[in-house]
Amino acid sequence: MRQAKTIYDCLFEARRKLSSHDAEILTATALGLDKSALYAFPEQPVSNKAAKRHEDWLARRMNGEPFAYIRGEKEFWGLDLIINPGVLVPRPETETLIECALSLIDKESEVLDLGTGSGAIALALAQETKATITAVDIQPECVDLCTLNADRLGLHVTVSLSDWFTDISSSFDLIVSNPPYIATNDPHLTNDGLAFEPLVALHGGMDGLESIQTIVKESPAYLRSGGHLLIEHGYDQREQVTSLFEASGFTTIENTPDISGTLRVCSGTKP
Repeated sequence: MRQAKTIYDCLFEARRKLSSHDAEILTATALGLDKSALYAFPEQPVSNKAAKRHEDWLARRMNGEPFAYIRGEKEFWGLDLIINPGVLVPRPETETLIECALSLIDKESEVLDLGTGSGAIALALAQETKATITAVDIQPECVDLCTLNADRLGLHVTVSLSDWFTDISSSFDLIVSNPPYIATNDPHLTNDGLAFEPLVALHGGMDGLESIQTIVKESPAYLRSGGHLLIEHGYDQREQVTSLFEASGFTTIENTPDISGTLRVCSGTKP
């Protein structure tokens, strides 16, 4: 009979193929352990089921699949969100959008999140404020997932289907969005694990600006006077996005850097 694998065996195998940090997280999660247990009880045997799961997860990660899809969860703004391959994996730079939004929201605010995906932005704002939050997405599976995350976390967000503003009939104090903004020929679409993520959430047309242009152009009709628009954009799109805001009549336009110092969020006010 084959001897059962130990915690040490699994961790050693993972560390041969991944960085130490990634190996520890994958191994601990696959085995259902706290990370400290990897070193406190290295000789402890693991079940065949846990060993097989670890083997499968390691192979998927080695193939480039994002860990969030393998695990089925991702932390964003302190929230543990259920994630699946039908939605974009929430990223730390998007927390910049949350920080900008919080400075503009009070308990009377009505907020619209366009292209909500897993609900990361809408749910982070719902956790931090007493504002009325509406989230929309063109994909039914995203609406379902956002609703599931909201129910699981006990946060109130109204979620519905809409292709940007197509099915929106009310006005808001703040509109936020992390739309697709990667250009057609950008090599990132096939590198860095993005090949596993839904193209509809990444591809912003030939120049990467199609969705952003639509949102900026149409949003004034859905913003109250003095309302704000916040959009996350690509690392090299600040000038183009700022010009779109100016062309649509926005004032007090600001550009905010993400945690790496890259200008990532453009904001503007409707006069």
